[in-house]
Amino acid sequence: MILLIDAGNTRAKFAWLDNGPNGHRTPSQSLDYSDPSGLIHSFSEPPQRILGSNVAGADLTAPLEEACREHWGLAIEWKDARDGTGLLHNPYAQPARLGADRWLALLGLLRRIARQSDWTADTPYILASFGTATTVDTLRRATGQQPPAAFLGGLILPGVTLMARSLADGTAQLPLAGGPCRDFPADTHSAIASGIAAAQGGALLRQWQLARRTSHRPPRVYVTGGGWPTVGDDVSRVLADAQADAGQPRQPPEWLDAPVLDGLAWLHQQAPRRG
Repeated sequence: MILLIDAGNTRAKFAWLDNGPNGHRTPSQSLDYSDPSGLIHSFSEPPQRILGSNVAGADLTAPLEEACREHWGLAIEWKDARDGTGLLHNPYAQPARLGADRWLALLGLLRRIARQSDWTADTPYILASFGTATTVDTLRRATGQQPPAAFLGGLILPGVTLMARSLADGTAQLPLAGGPCRDFPADTHSAIASGIAAAQGGALLRQWQLARRTSHRPPRVYVTGGGWPTVGDDVSRVLADAQADAGQPRQPPEWLDAPVLDGLAWLHQQAPRRG
């Protein structure tokens, strides 16, 4: 068994990957940085290998690393954008500067779509992650090239909760809002919630339109992250309106539970060692 760990900014997840031909991954579970006992006791046998993505920083993950060394005698192999470059092209001038979570999530998406008919027909794919920060990244098949897929680039903007807190912390009169999203809000809480959803949906729509314009095909959209339930209905409606305006069939965003863990799993299966 292979242990997979996604150490995010505000929360962490883990899952187990078997060594079978299909590489079955267990459902993701939450992980407490300060008390890794739940992870240690989640499986009766020690893992053969531990792969991880770390954007939380050394201070938060130190207890976890210590527990893995103490109980299993294994170090966590932290993966980043230097890994899996034979699977996906990274356009960054300094590739290692691309966040590990973004890169691994894109590998996880690529693992899922590699045999889909839309992908082989050169449809672009967008992965929008609604976490502490919101990222909107685009993939496209690189026909006849190596690697066979390309990350075109993407956006980073404050996430749903970060936007709300910045308004509450940075202004004297605005609350930490939690109202409903409306087309024409008539109260402060709804105005803030609707503004946040509009910003998140606008970022996704911008990239959807750009990808459609450059590829002449409507992109497929996948979403993930803890902020999605807050803005999902409004963002999905904005996307559906754009698809209808373009004369395209409605394709709702598809949910991914833990694409970073899927990316780590694919690294183990396709390129288990850096270099």
